[in-house]
Amino acid sequence: MTHLRARTTTAIAAAALAAVAAGCSSGDAPGSASCAAPELSWAQQAASPGELVTLQGTAMVVGCDDTGAGDPERPMRITSTQMFVDGEARPAPKVDDEVVATDSGQLQLQVAVPDDAPDGAVLTVEVTESEGAVVRSGELAVAGEGA
Repeated sequence: MTHLRARTTTAIAAAALAAVAAGCSSGDAPGSASCAAPELSWAQQAASPGELVTLQGTAMVVGCDDTGAGDPERPMRITSTQMFVDGEARPAPKVDDEVVATDSGQLQLQVAVPDDAPDGAVLTVEVTESEGAVVRSGELAVAGEGA
């Protein structure tokens, strides 16, 4: 599939936290190896250029103490983000100071689809945690206005 790729700078994000209950080990017995990998998913499957879309994070913690080894979970502190449209890096969404997941590992970011994203393109976002961990979102389809 061929997509036109515009290279103009696009303003693309405002970050906000949401408190939602969940967690990494959810009360499983010690030694059950229950720590889940961090995951970023979109609140919807498709969006139009310019639309603000919620990116939801679950298990956004570092450390895993499900075996009692002493590495307690800590909420991820997001220090940078990177957006990709059809695999091409775009100007990064701005993150004010640090965005911190809740104690239970939940995170929400509001991301604007670039105004010049072509119909049929795929958008992904990577977030980098203060200790260097990188989590990449699932794909969001870009659909033209009224699609």
